[in-house]
Amino acid sequence: MTIANHDFTRDTKVPLGRSSTSPLELDLGKLMAGRCLIQGSSGAGKSQTLRRIIEEAFDYLTTIIIDPEGEFANLAAHIGATTVIARDYANDGLTALALRTRQHRIALHLDLTDLEPDHRIEKAAAFFAGLLSTPREHWAHTVLVCIDEAHLLAPHMAASARDAETRRLGVATLTDMCARGRKRGIGTIIATQRLAKLASSVVSELHNHLIGLNVFDRDVARAADLLGFGSDQAALLRQLPPGEFFAFGPALAATPVLAKIDPTITPHIGRTPDLVPAADLDADESRTLLDLDTLREVAPTRGNQVAMRGQRALDAFLLDPAAPAAARIVGALGNIAPNATTADDLARHLALPANDIDAGLDLLAAIGASDTMPRGDTRIARLSARLRLRVVDTPVIGLV
Repeated sequence: MTIANHDFTRDTKVPLGRSSTSPLELDLGKLMAGRCLIQGSSGAGKSQTLRRIIEEAFDYLTTIIIDPEGEFANLAAHIGATTVIARDYANDGLTALALRTRQHRIALHLDLTDLEPDHRIEKAAAFFAGLLSTPREHWAHTVLVCIDEAHLLAPHMAASARDAETRRLGVATLTDMCARGRKRGIGTIIATQRLAKLASSVVSELHNHLIGLNVFDRDVARAADLLGFGSDQAALLRQLPPGEFFAFGPALAATPVLAKIDPTITPHIGRTPDLVPAADLDADESRTLLDLDTLREVAPTRGNQVAMRGQRALDAFLLDPAAPAAARIVGALGNIAPNATTADDLARHLALPANDIDAGLDLLAAIGASDTMPRGDTRIARLSARLRLRVVDTPVIGLV
């Protein structure tokens, strides 16, 4: 296979938008050397700006889209990228995927939707590790890694003590890729809504900035610091309309310039929906459609023989035919607490008949060990509040 010479990217500029005096262009060669941050509050046009860059740059280098929210499938189709659903692959498989992507210069869309926060970080970190461990002979295969909602992969703080190690993994891997990616042919664009939520070690590695609307004081202060703005100029960040960004850095502009980003070819899937009023229904029609009776919680039955105290309650539980299934259900629910799941998912996960799952849930509800609904196609269950307190980590304020 012939290896393309990508030196031309050092002199390649692609159009992004226009300032009041001149076009705004992105220098791809300098982007590879200095990376880029796109930041703006929800609705500022951050994802749209990332989309614009990808549409303009994909002809010049291999593009990889890291998509935590599943909003870039249509863009992936537009640029001919292969979509991979991360939840379907083991971490080692994603590391190997990254190696093959670099080796064969394949555009890729890594969809991280429907993953728990810690699993999302672990899978992204495994993929980034593969990009970094690419053999030297493939470093010439330049790749642009575009990461949306990066604060989900390298958060500034851990949500709980249990998440701290995973958070450190995500931050360390993404920081390492930004710091060591240049000579390995990896350019990185990171988009985030909140600077305050993105690890500062990652931000420090990004030398080019596109800063849009900011609302929160901490975000305004950090964004103004990146742009070298004083307090008066920082106030401008609260007034920017959607699609307007201050651009600054070697790949963009020597001094901060305000520019309007050009429209994209592909529509943004995650845009704010148009306003739609509620349905014109009377109270009886609404209650019928909601089918409220099937959603009621099954409360513990005081008169039930299981609802006893001490040794008698334990004996009654152990002798109940549904006890083995109930015990396995508690284990499964404990692993996902405080989240809930459906009876169908429990049946598949535990490889038990649906009737056994329903009997086990009924037993757990009778002793107040689970919060669940009556039997039915949409039955949902989770551990009771008192048990959730015993198995879920205590939230922490923050970890450095």
